[in-house]
Amino acid sequence: MKKVITKSIKVFALLLVLYLLIGFLVPPMFQKGPIALDSAEKGGAEQVLCIDDNREALLWRLRLIDGAERELVLSTFDFRVDNSGKDMLAALYHAAERGVEVRILVDGIAGDRYLRRNELVGALASVPNVQIKLYNPIDLLTPWKLNYRLHDKYLIADGKRYLLGGRNTNDLFLGEYKEEKDRNIDREILVCAEGENSSTEALRAYFAEMWELPCNEAIGGSRKDRETALQTLQTRYAVLRETYPEAYLPSERETERENEMIKAESVVLLSNPISPKNKAPVLWQRLSDIMERGERILIETPYIICNDGMYETLTDLCAGGRQLQIMTNAAESGANPFGCTDYLNEKHNILATGSEIFEVSCGQSLHTKTILVDDRISIVGSYNFDIRSTYLDTELMLVIDSPELNQSLREDAAVRAAQSRHTLPDGRESKGPSFRGEMPLYKKVGYFVLRLFIGLFRHLL
Repeated sequence: MKKVITKSIKVFALLLVLYLLIGFLVPPMFQKGPIALDSAEKGGAEQVLCIDDNREALLWRLRLIDGAERELVLSTFDFRVDNSGKDMLAALYHAAERGVEVRILVDGIAGDRYLRRNELVGALASVPNVQIKLYNPIDLLTPWKLNYRLHDKYLIADGKRYLLGGRNTNDLFLGEYKEEKDRNIDREILVCAEGENSSTEALRAYFAEMWELPCNEAIGGSRKDRETALQTLQTRYAVLRETYPEAYLPSERETERENEMIKAESVVLLSNPISPKNKAPVLWQRLSDIMERGERILIETPYIICNDGMYETLTDLCAGGRQLQIMTNAAESGANPFGCTDYLNEKHNILATGSEIFEVSCGQSLHTKTILVDDRISIVGSYNFDIRSTYLDTELMLVIDSPELNQSLREDAAVRAAQSRHTLPDGRESKGPSFRGEMPLYKKVGYFVLRLFIGLFRHLL
């Protein structure tokens, strides 16, 4: 009998593993094709400011939160209760104590890992006008849903101002809590506007739809050690005001800072479908249509992972006589081993489209997601040039019509180009004067091993 029970347990365990693996790996293989799309909405004139510095990114979050009078909305992929995460929790708690309605939406994987059992998060969730939800939290009974993630990153204050881009809420992207080499290089856009038909209204409507999805699960407020945790947040807020006085300037000084903003002729919000299931490549189609209208295109992406349809689009762009340049992390310095491994396998296919490649190696990992089209259009947001962002995740990108912003971003890209290994479609390579690439032995070994079997799951990358 004991042997029968032991064998039954082993069989059950094996079937469970197979169930999880098949459920996780197989459904995303069935990628949806392009669909007919309505004409993209036209945006109105708005004020924008590009935030490329991690410290400034934290400061602007503190400014927006401190200046809010009615409501704050935070949506993010990865929220960790590290130094900058505690800063955010403290600032949001102080706003809630002033009577501001606070709603936080975090992807379920990060939420399950970092937030659900955290005492500070539980205490914040117990405050009457604070609500925290997780998008599609982990459920091993439905492994086919694990691949569909919320990848948006934005903060809205009073429906008038917002930050949107590629930064998660943790020390890799906010503040200077880590050594410079350990901080990611990223970008986001501050947008200020009021009125109808603005991108601000579009983002509020998008969040309202996301917030009501049935796949979301609320984090309940915790009464365990509640008063101690709330006191910790109060103390943290007091320290914030001393540490970052420039985030708490008088209103007249804040107006001076806002005068640094650039007027954009229009700002349009683009998004992917939001339900946790295989997605039609809506955002990819929108971006492709915009690139087709240009002649000179620069794509900045942490990694580029394409299927046949995406390669075909890039080939058509180049065949039309356009200059297409792709700037991504060099394998020597990239922080995503799977993205870098796939790049090493696929570099020849990328070049075969007619694209030029700039592999950046500057001592930090590039996390920027930007597309520049000619000398007016700048597209910034959360979308990576990969299969996951195209078919699996929620994503947001801002299409900004501003020659001044475009010129500024091209100047920044020129600095990155000097830190790059430049490869032409015919395979000729040259290194910029500031290229700092040297492959460590452990990476060489790791890439060698990963290259052998990454094809089994590259549709998930």
